[in-house]
Order: sequence, then C-alpha cells, then structure tokens
Amino acid sequence: MLCKYCSRECKNNNSLINHQRLCKQNPVKQISWLEQNRNNVKSWNRGLTKETDSRVAKNAKNTSDSMKKLIAEGGHSGAWTSEFWTAEARENKSNEKKALYLLFPEKHPNRKLASNRNKMTYPEQVAFDFLTAISIKFEHQQKILGYYVDFCIDKIIVEIDGEHWHPVGNEKDFLRDAELTAKGYTVYRIRSKERIEERLTEIFSR
Repeated sequence: MLCKYCSRECKNNNSLINHQRLCKQNPVKQISWLEQNRNNVKSWNRGLTKETDSRVAKNAKNTSDSMKKLIAEGGHSGAWTSEFWTAEARENKSNEKKALYLLFPEKHPNRKLASNRNKMTYPEQVAFDFLTAISIKFEHQQKILGYYVDFCIDKIIVEIDGEHWHPVGNEKDFLRDAELTAKGYTVYRIRSKERIEERLTEIFSR
C-alpha cells in the first residue's frame, strides 16, 4: 500500500491512513501534537553522551547488562552480536540480499529512496532542489555499473559525500570513481559541508 502523496510503502490500511493524514506532502495534512509543541518539548538527554553525563552512562550500562542477561538466559538470539554475525553469516546474508535485488530491483533500498525527497539527507535535498530549480534533468539514485549514484546528468555524476560514510581519501570511493571514469563518466564529489549550490553552479557552468 503506497501513500498517494509521497509513494511511501505502508504495512496495512490503518498504517496508510495514519501516514497520509500526517504526510508532509499532503496539502491539507493535520498538524501533529509534536509539531505544535516542538518548541516546548525538550528531551533531558539531548546532546548528552555517556562520556559527558553520568545519568546517560548509567542508563547505557543498565541496558547493556539487561540485554546480556537476557541473551545468556536464552531469551534473545543476540542477533546484533559478533557471536551471531560471524563472517560466514554475514557472507550468507549478503548473498541472499544480492539474489533478492537481482530478482526484484525495485526492493533495493536505493531504489526506494530514488526521487523521494523526504528520505534524502539535507545536503542531498539542497542538491535535488537546486538542480530542479535550474531545470537540469537528472536521475537520482540511478544504478550504473552496479553502483547507485546520487545524481546522474548524462555522463556527469554528482556525489554528495557525508563525513561518516565518505571520509576524505576513502579507497572504495577512489576505486569506484576510477571504474566509472573508465566508462566515460565524469565524477564530481561535493562534501556535505561545502556550499553545495555554489559547487553545482561551478560544475554546470563549465
């Protein structure tokens, strides 16, 4: 079941009705209580970590101890632990997903994200909106040579790199760019902290 406003997939009819009622793209959407009171609602632990606050550290330890006890007593599989996710288990899961996406490419996470502005990171939204505003036709999350690229305009590829997944000097990104370049593509990488609109203007004014 897909939302008629943003095409988001919902589990059942009730989920669909509730989502559409509050969907950001619904022109007559209802304003949620949280949106109405956003400025008045403050989380006590916002911005705090276990290294900087003893209460957060205590909660983290209690949660960790509880889960370890639950796993030891057989109450949980511990599916996120290294004991469960062995190298062999990871390889098997990876192969299962690759086979699934070959049969059903529309199920790939990147394809679900394609052109769905609400699912993009803020830097991607900036690039998406700017390219749309200057009437440049592009493909978002297009699959090329087995890779999903952020934005593809003919033979130009623009990647918006976040600091976590794409640190400067990332070897995987270097090899990926080399492979794409060898096939005739020009790859531009824009750091998420850069002035994205200015960089895009430079790229498309050449």
